[in-house]
Amino acid sequence: MLVCSVDVSVVDVDPWAIVGYVNMASLVERVVRQALRTFSQKQTTNVIFEENFAKLKALADQLTAADVNLNIHSLQATESGGCKPPVIYISVYEDSHVTVGIFIVKSGEKLPLHDHPHMYGILKVIAGTVKIQSYTTISNSSDIDSPSAGGRRLFPYTRTKTQIQCAIKMPEVIVNENNGACFLTPTERNLHEIYSVGAAAAFLDILSPPYDTSEFGERSCHYFKELNNETPEPVTNKARLIRIPSPAEYWNDVAVYEGPKISFANEQLE
Repeated sequence: MLVCSVDVSVVDVDPWAIVGYVNMASLVERVVRQALRTFSQKQTTNVIFEENFAKLKALADQLTAADVNLNIHSLQATESGGCKPPVIYISVYEDSHVTVGIFIVKSGEKLPLHDHPHMYGILKVIAGTVKIQSYTTISNSSDIDSPSAGGRRLFPYTRTKTQIQCAIKMPEVIVNENNGACFLTPTERNLHEIYSVGAAAAFLDILSPPYDTSEFGERSCHYFKELNNETPEPVTNKARLIRIPSPAEYWNDVAVYEGPKISFANEQLE
């Protein structure tokens, strides 16, 4: 038997890494731990935040459906009733800093165009294929920043006074379970629409801070549609988006998370 020992008194060791080493934490648990470390608002510099965010994305890149014990075909087969939702949501972990969940988008269905106000997000496809159409809003506001020293809010808030958003329409991307994770920031690709391609698809979603539950909160979710130009214009990547009510054709059901236990929820971050 091979036995390895480490003298932590002389080696700079991440205490969370030791816990993961001793307990042989699952990949999804390590992802959630890294998300908490990244978004705990205990950062001292932008550099530290960016390093932690890169580590989080690298871990998310490795995720598969097997890591969360997900079989989307079996899950759909267990559904009953005549009116089935286009999307199923599975909550993996949630607290005041971060939400981690799984979206299952049925064949031929989509998540409508929606925003992520002042939020960071990582999306990793774990089954099937999705098409993502993202938009980056055009704003003169300069008060949306990454974490910094000095005690400022992590995601300062400015209320949009208009129902129309000007945005840059990003090239659409096709992503499957073999591709790395996609990400959004408070200022880049912060609105998107996600379609399943060919068959049902599933992706794990990490967001921070979480959405507000109130419709009028700082980070409530809004839906949009792209406005068509009334007069011909030169081809451009600029778009106008108008806020709309929640689409009547979109709704979701929920399912129980059956993957590895996230066992550290009440532990204190170092």
